[in-house]
Amino acid sequence: MGSYVIKRIVGLVPILFGISVLVFTILHLVPGDPASIMLGTNATPEAIAALRTRMGLDEPLITQYLSWLGGLVKGDFGVSVHTGEEILPQILKRFSITLQLTLFSVLIGWTIAIPLGILSAIRVHSKTDIVVRIATLLGISVPNFAVGTLLLLVLSLYFGWFPPIDVVSFWEDPGEALQVFLLPAVTMGIVIAAGVLRMTRSAFLETMEKDFIRTARAKGNSMWTVVFGHALRNSSIPIVTIAGMQIGYLLGGSVIVEQLFSIPGLGQYVLEGIYQRDYPVVQGGVLFVALVFVLVNLLIDIIYTWIDPRIKY
Repeated sequence: MGSYVIKRIVGLVPILFGISVLVFTILHLVPGDPASIMLGTNATPEAIAALRTRMGLDEPLITQYLSWLGGLVKGDFGVSVHTGEEILPQILKRFSITLQLTLFSVLIGWTIAIPLGILSAIRVHSKTDIVVRIATLLGISVPNFAVGTLLLLVLSLYFGWFPPIDVVSFWEDPGEALQVFLLPAVTMGIVIAAGVLRMTRSAFLETMEKDFIRTARAKGNSMWTVVFGHALRNSSIPIVTIAGMQIGYLLGGSVIVEQLFSIPGLGQYVLEGIYQRDYPVVQGGVLFVALVFVLVNLLIDIIYTWIDPRIKY
């Protein structure tokens, strides 16, 4: 296992290198001059040229890329062109907010999905199963921004409740943080629950047809003993797989929910960089999200061996 983890970590280098090349190339292929956009239409050619020189945009693309890559190797993500702040501390600060939102969303989603998925598989083709499957289909079909907008409208118009705007960490004030993150977490948790519930039901239906399940039931064990003592662990790998993918996507793709609820997370930070054509912010943010996504996948692979010791790397 140790050698496998080391190989995977070493394998991150070419992956991240490829992502850095892709992100850098795409950003510089976008039409428009960042210096002109930042200074506005009334800027003089001299001012635009001076800003391009300060940003290094007058140099060849390969020189710009190598300069940026050299800073990354040293742990320097650069400085925001728009604010003049160092990018890495801002990324870490915003990522901590996105991480809290993601974990809260996952907790809500799994709490709903796994029990209902098990119940739906045990009572297959019953009324309960039909209701759960319809709810799952709705959860997958309705986009999260529509769910969030609906929650905001209902709670504000009919109940007069507005979530706080100032974000507080769970470590500082759990009660205030719960009010801030509750609605966006429920918004993303519904989408998470739909995917995990569907996979849980499918995995349990397959496992419950295995011979060892029939043997366990033939020995006189209760249904819940069979489910939690035998079926749950043997059904966990596909559930853990989709859950891990969802965590990775949420850490980098919660930008719509963060924008909707005015949460200053990593997604909103990168989106602001895109609006302002702040190349260093976008490049650093996307590369950081890619790194987190790959590390989450590595963690999922390691969890596989704990779930099923027969898996060897």
